Amino acid sequence: MESALALKFHLPPAPTCARARVRELRRARGHFTRGSSSSSSVSVLFHKAVREPASRRGMSLTPVCFFGGFFGRNNEGPPPRSEFQYHDSSPPFPSSLLSDTFLAGKELRCCYKASVDGFSAARFHERCDFKGPCVIVGETDKGVRFGAFNPEGYRSTDDYFDTFEAFLFYWPSNEPEARPVVLKKVGGSGAALFDYARGGPQFGADGLLIGPPLAPVMGGFSGPDTNSGVGELSEARSRLGLSYATRPDGKDSVFGDDKKVRLLEVEVFCSPAIADLY
Repeated sequence: MESALALKFHLPPAPTCARARVRELRRARGHFTRGSSSSSSVSVLFHKAVREPASRRGMSLTPVCFFGGFFGRNNEGPPPRSEFQYHDSSPPFPSSLLSDTFLAGKELRCCYKASVDGFSAARFHERCDFKGPCVIVGETDKGVRFGAFNPEGYRSTDDYFDTFEAFLFYWPSNEPEARPVVLKKVGGSGAALFDYARGGPQFGADGLLIGPPLAPVMGGFSGPDTNSGVGELSEARSRLGLSYATRPDGKDSVFGDDKKVRLLEVEVFCSPAIADLY
């Protein structure tokens, strides 16, 4: 123990350290007490040796921080988080579409644009995870425009969410004055949203699936960077009636006559004000 202390505090060799001096002074004090007239001076010297600061007794004390790896070694703090770059795309839907949602009255920016960022589900999650509630808008290779509102956002949880707040919508035509038609959740709030790390947006079991995982998800977390079975957002399918209402025209697909489609574009709009809270 003494050697460890000597190494840590750089004590001088044992003969000149404080303990050796104290022992010598004690012996000397005992000798002079038995009749020597110098006993009082030795007593003063003894107390001085004990109480004298280490720096004045020849000891070189160097402070040692045992927590340098955690505290104090780097006072600069963590590196600043790089600013997220949004796309210069404006929402193609009217603000009234979100009047009863968390995004009502908030500025919306495009955080994901498939034609620029890539159609991989992994890229989708890189750009959309932890952005809060969002709106997904897509266009098929036949010009059909559609979309969906996700009140929970994405976090690659490989889980599902129950909610009545989610809904699908579509444009009945490509006319400029056409207003989107909303298709609400039906059959209860259960399994309204799925957040697969290897897949794109999914609403209900079959209401709207954009880039679903190519491999079954067995309930374990796979992570957004898992390469096996990652879906492509260039493909989508829809069947209405079980999870989301059928269209007013009686068609049971959000795309109209087609159950499966190829997509030319997918965009996701979120609120930067909410995204910054994550």
